[in-house]
Amino acid sequence: MLRVQVWRRSAWIANCLLWSAIVPLGAAPLPRPYTVEHYDVGIQPDLAKQLLYGEVSIRLHNRTDTAITALEMDAGGLRIAGVLEGQASLAFERDHSLLFVVLTKPLIPDAPRTITVRYQAGPAPGLKFFPDQVYTSVPSDWIPCDDRPGERATLHLTITAPPDKKAAGSGQLIATRASEGRTVTEWQLDSPTGPYWFGFALGGFAESTSDAEGVKLRILGGGPQIFEPTAAAMQYLAARTGKHYPGQTYTQVFVHGDASRSMAAGLTLLPESNAQELAKQPDNLWLLTNALAHQWYGLGVATKDWSDLWLSDGVSAFLANAFMGQRFGKEAYERDIQRCRQIYNQLRAEGKDRALSETGWTTRQDAAGDIPEYKGASFLYLVSVLVGESAFWNGLRLYTSDQWDRAATSEDIQKAFDAVNPGSANAGKEASAARRKKNPKNPPKPLDSLFDLWVYGIPDSTKSKRSR
Repeated sequence: MLRVQVWRRSAWIANCLLWSAIVPLGAAPLPRPYTVEHYDVGIQPDLAKQLLYGEVSIRLHNRTDTAITALEMDAGGLRIAGVLEGQASLAFERDHSLLFVVLTKPLIPDAPRTITVRYQAGPAPGLKFFPDQVYTSVPSDWIPCDDRPGERATLHLTITAPPDKKAAGSGQLIATRASEGRTVTEWQLDSPTGPYWFGFALGGFAESTSDAEGVKLRILGGGPQIFEPTAAAMQYLAARTGKHYPGQTYTQVFVHGDASRSMAAGLTLLPESNAQELAKQPDNLWLLTNALAHQWYGLGVATKDWSDLWLSDGVSAFLANAFMGQRFGKEAYERDIQRCRQIYNQLRAEGKDRALSETGWTTRQDAAGDIPEYKGASFLYLVSVLVGESAFWNGLRLYTSDQWDRAATSEDIQKAFDAVNPGSANAGKEASAARRKKNPKNPPKPLDSLFDLWVYGIPDSTKSKRSR
């Protein structure tokens, strides 16, 4: 009888979520029929046991016109202890990395509801434990959430930790208190933000603080020598982009292991080896600046979906190259541009090349890697050479201003460069295809050709005709 009940419950959940099964293989995931407004998370890491005990209250609402009877969430390898709505327990199932929750009352439009999930998390690709540290890089490995592209929510994060450990979380530190021999910190992120930008770090770090450009800088584990180059990079990025750093605090945490792509809102995780290298080679600032630039391109300007991840990774890498040139001279700039091109050329030789705006990615982890970063930086260098330095920076500032606090696409940055580059006015893959179909004998403008080939993966038809 129990087996039959379990089968029936699983079948019910499957039927409730049938919409998610009709997505073609290889297609980008559809938005879920609900959207989360706010996550209220409380976590207590146990470093000795390599466990994180968590509870999250999730306020959500129906984004469709029909009632919803079950919810699907991303939950990595989390062990779910229970799901509640008020005091009532809700039935739930796990299926690989997904959590399915059956609602006792349908979720109807215009009626927000809150559910609470209690869970445990252990070591995972996005949750790294060490004897004296723990930190995150993938949200669903430490919190149940909806991590689909385009989702935005606010966050309140409470971290309970041993008194000898320092904590850092997404957003602004709003409270610190002692409780039962432990230190409790509370972090608030008031701007709706994609869950990918939720994160924390905890460990036995030495702490240093300073101020720059009206922003409180906090260094955990890196030493005060990090302040000056961070402040210089922050000032440079604000000048080049036309936008101030998007927050009141910025924390850099230097951690064990490889954390080169671990970033959160107001928080960057860098490998501790980078701090050691900076002490020996003060000019080795590329990784530090690249990570900081993601606060502008990734957080200030989000990407609409994972297909255009280069708008975060590639733009940030190029800005790191440019800052190196401003600080250490033209040779440093050209050296870093050449390094990006060499890495990209090696990826091409290994058969790993792809269009920068590649559709069909289901997770950020699938879309990430070296191509968006190094091919993206190499592409932007070509754009700067083609349109000229002054027009390039004007175009980047226009793009940043137009898309600030919004989710951008490749077409958006192309339109910005078109606006400062007279004679080029076909932004986007569909526009390019339509232009070619309407007048195939009319060659595209150079900037359009560059976007066609590098960003959208459209071969140069005029070159093909000449080679026949």
